[in-house]
Amino acid sequence: MLTGFKRKFRVIIQRVVLLGSICGLLIYLYSYVDLEFCYKIMSQNSLTFMCKKYKNNEYSGTLCEELCLQRDFKNFKCPHNEMKTIIFTAHKNGDNYAVKLAKDIDDDLRWKNSKNELVFPKIEDFHRIVKLHITLTYNVSLDDSMIGALVNQEIDKKYPEQMWSFWRLYKDNNYMLGKLYDEESVFPTVLSSCGPYYATEHLQILMADQSFMQYIFFDWQRRLTFALDIMEYIFRLEDMKPEPLKMCEMNINLFGLTADKRLKYQNAEFVMVESQLDKKLANGKQCKQNSDCNWHYCMGKCDEELSVCTGVQQNSNFQIYCEQILKGGGLFPGLLATSKTPKSLMALLHNCIDPSKKGHFYARPYAPGTEIVLRLYNELKRLYKEFPKQKGN
Repeated sequence: MLTGFKRKFRVIIQRVVLLGSICGLLIYLYSYVDLEFCYKIMSQNSLTFMCKKYKNNEYSGTLCEELCLQRDFKNFKCPHNEMKTIIFTAHKNGDNYAVKLAKDIDDDLRWKNSKNELVFPKIEDFHRIVKLHITLTYNVSLDDSMIGALVNQEIDKKYPEQMWSFWRLYKDNNYMLGKLYDEESVFPTVLSSCGPYYATEHLQILMADQSFMQYIFFDWQRRLTFALDIMEYIFRLEDMKPEPLKMCEMNINLFGLTADKRLKYQNAEFVMVESQLDKKLANGKQCKQNSDCNWHYCMGKCDEELSVCTGVQQNSNFQIYCEQILKGGGLFPGLLATSKTPKSLMALLHNCIDPSKKGHFYARPYAPGTEIVLRLYNELKRLYKEFPKQKGN
C-alpha cells in the first residue's frame, strides 16, 4: 500500500513539473511572438503609415521630420509593458524616447457642405474649441497666447485636415496631462508629435514584470523605498493646483524613473481632476448597488431610493494606494504582503483601506483622513531608517 502511494505521489510530481515546464515554454513563446509582432508589424507599419501621411501633408510636426526625414532615431524596440499605449521605443542622442499613439475619438470637428466636401473650422475657431475643451475637462484656464502657441505650433493653414489629428491629441488624456502638468513632473514629458503620434521621455520602470516570483525575491528595503516614493508622489497629486488629480487606476509596474531619477506615472489615461471625476461618478446612471457606480478603482455611490448614481467619489488616491500598491491581491501581492511587515504597520494599512469607521473625510467614507495617512507615512519612514540597524544586528 505504501509502495502504491509513493508511485502515485511520484506520478503527481512528474505531472506538476511537466505542466510547469509547458506553461513556462508557452509564456516564453507568447512573449517572443508578442515582441516580434510588435517590432515587425506594429512598429514598422506605424512608421510607414506615419511617413506616408506626412508626405501627403495630412500629418505635421517636428516628430515627422525626425522620423521620416532626418532619421535621428536609432535602436527601435518594443516596450516591455504598456503595449496598448506605447508603440515603440527608440534612442536619440543618447536619450530613450517612447513613441505613443493618441486614442481614436468619435466626435468630429469636420462637416460636409452642400457639395459634399469636408469642411474644417477656421484656425481661430479651433483655438476657441481647444480652449473650451481644456477648461471643461481639466479646469485649467489658458490665455489666448498660450492656446495659440499650443495650437499653431505645427498646423499648416494650407492643409486644414491636419487639425483632425491635433484634435485627437488634445482629446487624449495622456498627451494633455503630460502637456498641462509638465512643470509639476508627474507624467512623462511630451517632446514632439507627428499627427496623432507623439514622443515622450521613456521611464525606467520600478518593477517591469510584476509577478508572484518577483515578490518572493524582492527585498524588504526595496519594498519600503518604493512604498515611500510612491506615497510621496501621491502627496504631490493631492497638492496640485487648481485642484487635486485623482488616479482611478494604479499599478506598480507603471511607476518609473526619468533619466534624472524623478518618479512619474507612465499612463495617465485614468487620471482626472477631482471636480470632473465627481461629476462623472454622480452622472445619474441607473444602479442597484454602489459598485455599479464605480469607475475602475474610484468608488461611486448608488442612491438607495432613486437607484441612480448620485454621490461623489467615496474613496481617494491614498485608499487606492493602500489597497492596490501596498496590499495587492491574488497572484500580485502588494509591497507589504510579506512576513516581515510588522503587525502595527498592517493595522495602519487596514485602517487606510477601510477608514469608514476610523477617521475619514466628510462625504467620502472610504477616503482615509490626514491623521491615518500621516501615521502610515511616518511608520514607513521609521522602518526604512531602522532597516540598516536591524540588518547590522
